[in-house]
Amino acid sequence: MDREALERFYGVFPWFDDPRNERGKRYFESTLSSMDKLVSHPWLEGLSAKGKVKILEVCGGAGFGGAALAKALLEKGIEVELTVTDLRRGILEKAREWGTEVIGDRIKTVPADAKEVHGLGEKFDLALMYGLSTPHFDPWELVRLLASVGESLGDDGIFVVEEGDRRYRVFLMLGYKWALAEAAEEKLTVSFHTGYDFRRGTIRRHYLNFADLGKPVEMETFMWGLAEVAAFVWCFFGEVDLLQLRNERHFILGRKPRRAVVPKDLELPAFLREGQR
Repeated sequence: MDREALERFYGVFPWFDDPRNERGKRYFESTLSSMDKLVSHPWLEGLSAKGKVKILEVCGGAGFGGAALAKALLEKGIEVELTVTDLRRGILEKAREWGTEVIGDRIKTVPADAKEVHGLGEKFDLALMYGLSTPHFDPWELVRLLASVGESLGDDGIFVVEEGDRRYRVFLMLGYKWALAEAAEEKLTVSFHTGYDFRRGTIRRHYLNFADLGKPVEMETFMWGLAEVAAFVWCFFGEVDLLQLRNERHFILGRKPRRAVVPKDLELPAFLREGQR
């Protein structure tokens, strides 16, 4: 997915992208609570031995997750340096300005594709993907993302993914909706099922915001379950753990990158390259 497609989508989809409105403030408070639980995990408690912890946030958006994690570590007396990445330059500016208010000058932002973060040329102690971002990646893309993040971490590095289970929630509890009201306080958006890609396993929907009845916005997503994302992480990290947050929401933790498969090994098969987005 490219930057323009993401910007169009988040222009109509009701997500948490403003840390200063009431909905954003409530989301950040919830995120702080989740990060307090995360930093008590034995793997993260071991970070206190480091002089400074370098954090990489992928798909960072407004930086809610990275700022909250950095704040939680600072409160435990651990110095941090946070790098927030996303494809969207506008949202990164918001992340930098607001993150500086939360953790001072310990934050920087870099426009980057999550599948290419190894190209930053840095080594990090801890990587984070927060905000239920995995649906933006089909299985072929998630493999490349995990290889890139693994390459960006030190030998004892940890990758943390916030994940839900859509097979449970969407297909078992709610039922898949061919038309759905994606309601929020600031936006009222409806979405419609418009297709399925057998090669990539993605569902295509079109989104329309009632406040701006222009051209519908197309988005393709993959409906990940918790188990398969954890298994994918296991393929790229020597140790894997789950930390339950609430209901089907969990943190998936991977530690010690295997590096058996590195990004340069993962050129897409020809049948996917021909129809690549």
